Amino acid sequence: MKYRIAWFLAVAAFLLAAVSTKAQGRFEVTPFVGYETSGTYPIDVLSGTGGSLALVDNLRVNDAVSYGSFLGYNLSENFQLEFMWDRNNTSYSARDITTQQYYKAYDSDIDQFQFGGLYMFLGSEHKLRPYVAASLGFTRDSNGSVTASGSTPVGTTPNRTAFAYSIGGGVKYYLSRHVGLRGDMRFLPTYGSSSNGEYCDPFFGCYNARVRNYLDRGNFVGGLIFRF
Repeated sequence: MKYRIAWFLAVAAFLLAAVSTKAQGRFEVTPFVGYETSGTYPIDVLSGTGGSLALVDNLRVNDAVSYGSFLGYNLSENFQLEFMWDRNNTSYSARDITTQQYYKAYDSDIDQFQFGGLYMFLGSEHKLRPYVAASLGFTRDSNGSVTASGSTPVGTTPNRTAFAYSIGGGVKYYLSRHVGLRGDMRFLPTYGSSSNGEYCDPFFGCYNARVRNYLDRGNFVGGLIFRF
């Protein structure tokens, strides 16, 4: 509930700022739809499967349709501050360590909130404007019931909020002063777990350390730009 309130407050602040005559032409709203790939991260947990317990070593979020919106503010002709909200209605699958087979674990609505910016390479006199983008934020998993190999629910799994970031780029094509098209592709890692592993660097060699595991996903979307 708290993250939804934060989202609505961000939108309200954006729209209030947009009515300022001094800011006309600086704001962009881009609703989008697209596709987000699957991703995995290692865990070590007992999971209920048909009344018994099985050792699970990986969780996989399944690929799904993504949708959401970009909210942008032009600080200059080429640099834009941006907020992104991206949602997947998807599910997680777990891998049984004994069989190495995945089974559906639970449904999940995944919301990603990112704050960052983008740099456009060409000036505003060009209709076609490629860009690079980066952002920091968090991912919120609203999880459903845990299932046992696709059978009836055997419990619940807690919701989760974790650090996330994105890097990527895309292209904008302006059909007019106020309307355009946008294609965007991002690498969107979300923190998944920590585990013991081997870490190597050029100064101290290789040694055992606590390693952060990320849920690495790619997001490919297209949207309609409204500029005002």
